[in-house]
Amino acid sequence: MLAFKSISKIIVLIGFILLASCTSGTSTSGNTMSGIITKDNLLASETSFNQSYQAFLISEKDKLQVNGWPRDLHIDIYFGAWCHDSQREVPKILSILDNNPNVTFQLIALDIEKKDPEHLAKKNNIKYTPTFVVFLAGKEIGRIVERPTQSIINDITAMYFNSLKVID
Repeated sequence: MLAFKSISKIIVLIGFILLASCTSGTSTSGNTMSGIITKDNLLASETSFNQSYQAFLISEKDKLQVNGWPRDLHIDIYFGAWCHDSQREVPKILSILDNNPNVTFQLIALDIEKKDPEHLAKKNNIKYTPTFVVFLAGKEIGRIVERPTQSIINDITAMYFNSLKVID
């Protein structure tokens, strides 16, 4: 009976160690992703991102709204492959951006400490993932941090129209 209790304790301890390793910042592919990456690289290496990207559908109304975004709109997408909010929101924005090839974007993968080799996260004061930093003509006009207020499309559209009011 004593041996059974010892074995049970060891099994429970191993379970806790395995559970802790699940949150250690490794991606679904087993690699820690960090730095500027391409959309193709992300979707090829992260199954959960690819599945969500493939499953996300955009309405015709939303496509029209996205197509109305200006050519000089750019979005820096800071995310963690290990982050559940990133796994939910990043595939959506990538699918949305497929509908307007004039909008540029950059994917910046952060490690569990929210760092990247280029130090872009530190330079741009990124504290949470995902963070979408939206630029118009090279000037930051807003951010979506962790999750949008209404929707990604509505939030970015509002940033754009609010930036026009500032110019007037």
